[in-house]
Amino acid sequence: MILEKVTEKRRQMLSDIVKLWEDSVRKTHTFLSEEEIIKLRPLVSLAVKKVEMLLIAKEENGTLMGFMGIENQKIEMLFVCPAFFGKGIGKALLLSAVEQYDAIFVDVNEQNSKALEFYKRNGFSVISRSKTDRAGNPFPILHMKWGKA
Repeated sequence: MILEKVTEKRRQMLSDIVKLWEDSVRKTHTFLSEEEIIKLRPLVSLAVKKVEMLLIAKEENGTLMGFMGIENQKIEMLFVCPAFFGKGIGKALLLSAVEQYDAIFVDVNEQNSKALEFYKRNGFSVISRSKTDRAGNPFPILHMKWGKA
């Protein structure tokens, strides 16, 4: 696996990244309807374009395995292709964020219990809760911090 910071080719990779996001969300965010996923697609595309730092995990042959966006010490997005679930891709991205890029915060949908457990196993603790997501949708968000809360 290769972890790579994406710079000039971000726009060229955008459709592959958004496709990976969709595939991952369909497997992990069972609380979202298909209509909600479709509605979120342009917002995700914009977020990927604008996030301060974008890292990808890829195979030697260039196959995209996962991606992560970091901004202001916060992991804004971390998604892994379902074909690579359980293979250490998310953990490698997460450790890179913490160790190399000083990311110590992350938000998790409360209904996404697997992601919540993943972050807890890897040193994050819940520090607060919001009743809605940033857009005001009724999806509670858990705000987490790495290390002792």
